[in-house]
Amino acid sequence: MRSWLLCLFALTVVVSRSTQQNYPRNDNININAILQNDRILLGYYKCVMDKGPCTKDGKIFKRALPEALPTACGRCTLKQKVAFRTLLLAIRAKSETRFLELLDKYNLSRANKEGLYSFLATGV
Repeated sequence: MRSWLLCLFALTVVVSRSTQQNYPRNDNININAILQNDRILLGYYKCVMDKGPCTKDGKIFKRALPEALPTACGRCTLKQKVAFRTLLLAIRAKSETRFLELLDKYNLSRANKEGLYSFLATGV
């Protein structure tokens, strides 16, 4: 019985630590290069919308979107929040329609819509 409780405790610790981890780190992404080139920004959009190929950075962004949109990047590091917010705002500035398509694809229930828009407006 005692070993059973010890195993259960260890499993609880592992699960709770894994849910608190940040997204895969890729802090070397050059946001300015993406924003200065509409073709590259469109490539990121096509990647996350399954309409085109993905770069390594695009794949990371795409994997994070299903959780990051409803939680307003809740598990992101500060640098990841800046990059995530900057890319979303750039997509929105270029095309509100594409931005809404992105939200529809990854945030179907629009969970925490106010939180996401607040994050986009303030970065917090």
